Order: sequence, then structure tokens, then C-alpha cells
Amino acid sequence: MKVTSTQDGVAVPEVLLAREQDKNQLALASRQGSLIRIRRGAYCDPDAIRTDGPASAPREKRNRELARARALHRQLRSEAVFSHTTAALLLGCPVWTVPDRTHVYQRYRPSSRAAKDIVRHVGTVPADAVVTVHGLPVTSLVRTVVDCALTLHPLEALVIADFALGQDVDRAELLAELGIRTERRGVRRGVWRGVRRARLVLELADGGSHSPWETWVRYEMLRTGLPRPATQMPVSTDRGLFHTDLGYEQWNLGIEFDGLIKYRPDGVGAGHDPAREYMNEKSRAEAIRRAGITVERVAASDRSDVQSMLARLTAHLPPHVLQRAWINPLLPPS
Repeated sequence: MKVTSTQDGVAVPEVLLAREQDKNQLALASRQGSLIRIRRGAYCDPDAIRTDGPASAPREKRNRELARARALHRQLRSEAVFSHTTAALLLGCPVWTVPDRTHVYQRYRPSSRAAKDIVRHVGTVPADAVVTVHGLPVTSLVRTVVDCALTLHPLEALVIADFALGQDVDRAELLAELGIRTERRGVRRGVWRGVRRARLVLELADGGSHSPWETWVRYEMLRTGLPRPATQMPVSTDRGLFHTDLGYEQWNLGIEFDGLIKYRPDGVGAGHDPAREYMNEKSRAEAIRRAGITVERVAASDRSDVQSMLARLTAHLPPHVLQRAWINPLLPPS
């Protein structure tokens, strides 16, 4: 069978349904490892799931979730629209955490015997808020961002919202959609805090964030009450114009997230030379330093001690800025 189909850069594995196959041949293929089980009654070619190289585990989990969505679309007997983080994956969005369950909108409430790998959100989606991806009905990017802002941890939602703005989605359109959803749901006491948090996520979103890790650094800074940093801060140097991932131009501070992948052979593509990458990065860093910008570097390991990371960053800020900083109660720890 064809292993995957690709649309707009998103490859969704093809699946086989047990009800459509010879049971003996299916059992044999499964024992031999030429097929793997995706969910009950659905199988997939392992080559469509497995990936090589660094960070393969989350990429394989992403592929498995995409395959599960395709399988579920073929198995469900009633209409459903893929939504929330499942929709985000199908639309090509980065996510902070790949979901363990598939999200769909359906018109009825699930029974107590419903499959545990599905999250059913009761309701209908307007036709103009549904798009088709690989033949699957999916909530539009605007609808998906707002759904995630209303239901996910703010960091998870911010990663998706950042991506949407980077795809030229208009913030005003997102806020308008949130307003429409709020009117439909009604603002009850238990709902209001979630709406405030969702609006804050949409207001803080920034299309200049180029990775979920850059979003994470910015989230921790904003949560602490620091001024909003610039994304892709321009730095004019004697070697030309460079950009730091984040920064405060007024205080000559640049912030860079260092991902180890670019220092590994073939880390960002076939033929990638980590030694050349290192020398280019060193030359760039020296030019930025000569331009009078101090650069603080952050890595994934800083997630284990966020306070130390923030202490390094705030050491470059004036005292009056720190005195006004306070933890935002709408932004919980990541």
C-alpha cells in the first residue's frame, strides 16, 4: 500500500482497516512486523511511523497521531470534524506536546463504552470553519487556535497561536472568533477565567517565534511579568544584519535558544556540516558582540531550573523593571 500522502508539507500515513482485510494475512503481517497497530482495528506500515535522527521519538508520536486520525475518519459511522490539537497537527502546526488522544467535534455525547483514545467535543462547527486536509474534515486554523486557547494550558496554546500569526493569520480575526464563541457559550462564573486566559494568549501571540522552544522562553519571561521581548530582534553589525531569537533593544540584550540539532551531522538536513555551522555561529556571535549587544543563551536543559535561567536574563535589566515584575496568575507554570 502507499505509505503516506502529503499535503502542504504534512504527511499523513495510510492505514489498513481490519474489517477490510483477510484476518489471517493481517495477523501474519503483524507478527512479522510489516504492519503495526495504530488503534483498535487499524494498522499501518511501520515505515510511515518511524523516523531517524535526533528527536525521533516526538516525531514518531506525531506520525502515529496523524495515522490514528485517518483511521478514525474511516471507522466512525457518524459525522465528525477533527479539532483542537489533532486539527493543529493536520494543519501543520508545531505543538508543545503531541496529544495521546484524537480530538473531534460530534453532535452527540459519547456513551460510557466509547473508545478511550478519542476526545469528543459535543457541538457542531459552521461550514465556513471547516477545511479538508487529506480528505479529512478539520477545523480551520482560526477556529483551531481559538479552541486550543480556550481549552489548553496557555503555553500549549501559545505555541499554536504563534505559528498561526506566522502564517499571516490576523490577530483581530482570532479575537473576533473568540468573541463569537464567548457569546455562544455564555460567560458563566466558571467560564470567565478561561475566556480571559484565552484572550491573553491571543494578545501575547507573536508570529516572530520560529520554534516551540523560543515560545517557551518568551512564555516564562511573560509569566514572570517582564516586559514583552522583541522576537527576531535586528542587530546591525560590521558583517551585516543579524537577528537574535528574542531581545530588548533598549537594554542591548539578545536572547538565543540553542538547539543541539544544528550541531549534529545531518541535523537539519542531508549534508549538513556541524563544524561549519559552529564556525558560522561563532563568527555571527562575535559580530553581534562587537555591535554592543550582550547575548544570553538558553537551552532545553534550562527547563529543569527556570529560576536560574530567568536570573541570568534579568541580570541585564534595570532595577526599576524588576520592581514592577509580578507573576501573572493567568499564566501557570509550564
